Amino acid sequence: MTVGAMPERPSYLGVLARDERQDEALQGGVTPAPVLLEPVAWRPATTATAASPREVWAATAARLAGVGRVRLAVKRGDSVSYPAQHERDLTDRLPGRPAAVRVYGHDGACVALFLDLDSSRGGVETVTRQARDLRRWLTECGARFFEDSSPNGGRHIYIPLAERLPQPQARELVEALALRFSTIDAAPHRSARSGCIRTPGSQHRSGGHQELVDTLSHTVDVLHRPNGDDVVQALQVRLAPQVAAWRSSQTAALAPGVVDLSSDEDGIPVGEDQHVSKRLRELAREGRPAAGEYRSPSEARMAVLAGAARAGWNLAAVALRMKDGRWPGLAAMFATKGTRSRTSRTLLATEWRKAQTFVITTPSSTKRAGQGGSSNVLRLNTSPPKSHGGHGEDGLPDVSIDPAAEHRFIRTWTTALFAMEVHRFAGKGPVVRWLLRALAEAAHKSGSRYVRFGVRSLAVATGCGHVQVAAALKELTQVGWIDRLEVGRGKEADLYALTLPHDLRGRAEALRWHSGRVHALRPAFRGLGAVAGLVFEAVELGRATTITTLVEATGFSRSAVAAAVDALMAYRAFERVDGELVAHPERLGRIAEDLGVLDDVAAQIRTYARHRRLWHAYLDRHAEPNLVPADIWDPEIDEWWLPPDDDPAWTLLEAA
Repeated sequence: MTVGAMPERPSYLGVLARDERQDEALQGGVTPAPVLLEPVAWRPATTATAASPREVWAATAARLAGVGRVRLAVKRGDSVSYPAQHERDLTDRLPGRPAAVRVYGHDGACVALFLDLDSSRGGVETVTRQARDLRRWLTECGARFFEDSSPNGGRHIYIPLAERLPQPQARELVEALALRFSTIDAAPHRSARSGCIRTPGSQHRSGGHQELVDTLSHTVDVLHRPNGDDVVQALQVRLAPQVAAWRSSQTAALAPGVVDLSSDEDGIPVGEDQHVSKRLRELAREGRPAAGEYRSPSEARMAVLAGAARAGWNLAAVALRMKDGRWPGLAAMFATKGTRSRTSRTLLATEWRKAQTFVITTPSSTKRAGQGGSSNVLRLNTSPPKSHGGHGEDGLPDVSIDPAAEHRFIRTWTTALFAMEVHRFAGKGPVVRWLLRALAEAAHKSGSRYVRFGVRSLAVATGCGHVQVAAALKELTQVGWIDRLEVGRGKEADLYALTLPHDLRGRAEALRWHSGRVHALRPAFRGLGAVAGLVFEAVELGRATTITTLVEATGFSRSAVAAAVDALMAYRAFERVDGELVAHPERLGRIAEDLGVLDDVAAQIRTYARHRRLWHAYLDRHAEPNLVPADIWDPEIDEWWLPPDDDPAWTLLEAA
């Protein structure tokens, strides 16, 4: 039979009898007698396919994916996960390890329903029995589908759709089916950003591949003639009781008439100078509110818009994140089946005006900066830190400083670092090298070789822990790259000066200054890795343009460099032009947000802010015994921040 051609339709009794025989062969037991049903859609005999996993993957993966991206598996103990850091462009080439395609696209909609019957939910026999019942049930609804099996006994049933289905409706259907068939795992459909599933042909963690139960010709036929809106409506009608039960479970904790759109997770009311909270950003990314949080997608999307309006964002910033895939969950909340993009844009503009009105008319009771709030809170990521002063107002020693001489020394010091770090810090790991870059950036921005930063501030700037930073500072002092001039006292941090090792002081002056700016760790490389950051820097500064030259420039092994280049290529931070790598620093902000690393940065900042307030409260108690220390849980510390959009020069030093 050729692909797309309709076979001669057999008698209905023959089809039912054949299906029953196949079910018996799969289950190895006796099944009930077939029940005569109205023949809605004929499904060919379920037979093993002779096609190879490569052919199956090439024929199905791209047509099932919500967006052209695939995530590769990473082993974690006895299980595997599919982290965003290992996401790649989806191609027809079968990956060399277990791989899962993204269920939803940038618009928060899917092109198929994925029913994952998990053998851990009752065993292989239960999965086999429920797969048979589910096939029969879907046939009654007129659905066209195909199926694959896992080496561990699990099964996936795929229902391709002619029109993309938004995440709220897709999730409701799958959650309802999970109530009806207990082995179904609805997890792939729960997150608009991270939902993924292995498709036919993919490797399995236990060995083997996802094998088609149907013939490849039938599978391709279903993919080319997917299910129309009538099938979706039939599913919704037949699952109405289960959908109602699932909705009830989601809103059970919500009191009638109580929907607080004015607060984030810390209970901070709407007002000026706030930032989009972590909870609202996760809702915008995943489209998955907590149980009992909102009664409908419209209430959830209004909460996100109100949070963005409160943060001072404009409509363009929200619309861009919905369009480019950073906020697919919010995009899904605005979409309904068959909605035109123009209608969605009009609805977004209308809802945005409502959100702005809500923010303006909601009173604020929280103290703000300049209105009795703490003057030491870092209000914006571009505001200068106020607690890193040294001697006097500029934080520098009481010596005369020649700005031109300081600039020459800093450039010479940085050039010597780039020239010698591969040899001087071989085998030391990237933490020491990123710490040196953080100190260099601080010196460049202050115009002085003298730097007063605490270990926690430097830990934020380098993406590691403060204990690691303290050990690295001690090591750098011993080898002569920095010199500790003063030990910190009270609220003051240690004062360091950039210095050159004795054997380099004469030779460093003869080196030609490097080109480009030196950066501390940029947020994206918390997710992509510190090695990837150094590889990116080498290409960005023009020190290397191929993997071979990168090995020499960075001092890392060829395998480590190749892995870093692959990750950077996957996120389009690199591209090859005429065989050479070209860096795109303007894309790093988007990558950081895609990987969710900004949440980790915010958590580290909150932790260290609490440490400082504990220390300051201790100092206050000893300096003035009758003084009542301030509450260490100042809500202003827990505010969320975002780096400036499309600013390739922004690093974590700005937030330190």
